[in-house]
Amino acid sequence: MRTWRAWKAAGWLGLLLAGVMPLSAQAQRDPTVPPLGGGEGGGPAKPRASQGAWPVVVVDGRVHIAVGTRLYAEGQMLGKARIERITETEVWLREGRELRKVPLYTGVVRRNVPPVQP
Repeated sequence: MRTWRAWKAAGWLGLLLAGVMPLSAQAQRDPTVPPLGGGEGGGPAKPRASQGAWPVVVVDGRVHIAVGTRLYAEGQMLGKARIERITETEVWLREGRELRKVPLYTGVVRRNVPPVQP
């Protein structure tokens, strides 16, 4: 009789831990699903302040930007725009005759700091 109660308690505990009986009513966000309202059709994705910037990645000595789950290098198409240049702080996109600079990090300004005098 005692072992039956132990097995029954272990069974209920297993069901509870397996998620059959939810511990909280709040649903967790799936990290593999992009946020709602993030994509505009047709054009290149734009970095938003809430999502941060496009990370700059170097693969085999070639500079790329990571947009979503894809890597784009200079010369490749990002939506309707061709990537002209990638630097540490910006990406240059050409759409037809228009060339525009997209900053990677909003609010960040690069400047030289004078050396400290001893």
